[in-house]
Amino acid sequence: MIQGILLAAGLGQRFDPSGEKDKLLQLRPDSGKPVLWHSGSTMCKVLPGTLAVIQGHQPKRVNCLFDAGCEVLISPEAQHGMGSALAAAVRHCLERKPGTTGFVISLGDMPWVPVEAVARVHAELLKVSTQELHAVAPYFQGKRGHPVGLTRAWAGSLIALQGDVGAKHLLRGAKMIAIDWPSADVLQDVDVPEDLA
Repeated sequence: MIQGILLAAGLGQRFDPSGEKDKLLQLRPDSGKPVLWHSGSTMCKVLPGTLAVIQGHQPKRVNCLFDAGCEVLISPEAQHGMGSALAAAVRHCLERKPGTTGFVISLGDMPWVPVEAVARVHAELLKVSTQELHAVAPYFQGKRGHPVGLTRAWAGSLIALQGDVGAKHLLRGAKMIAIDWPSADVLQDVDVPEDLA
């Protein structure tokens, strides 16, 4: 079984340095739904029960994620950064779902990732050996996008991640299956208010 993971613990300080506006709860103007809802529901359409990681007491995020179909992991470690959040999610999956054979990982601030990209990453990940360090990702004009699929063989390295260093540096040693993607939606994220204009 391949497990979806959505990293949704960041505070988005570039979006609003004052911390008053949660960028993940801002509405995507074309739909009127929150950024986080789009990111979560897209993952859950392919990987029902995608595990979303948040930090601390964030009831509005929790409600949004439940509405999108996600399971939610509240992880105190997630406050230390993306690497710590990903490590907590992988550890949780392996403890609760020992049959996990791989992970499809996306970010909460990427509400334009299409369902088809998640489905392609998932399908390609199903074709490779779970015992080898395979990775799958969509690429647009030579740039790696999301989601990223990783086989279970990565679990030890993922659990060892700490702080704000995600899995990007690990991918240098991966047998990468690159999916040529026709549009920039696999790269688009929300960093500043203008990204939602």
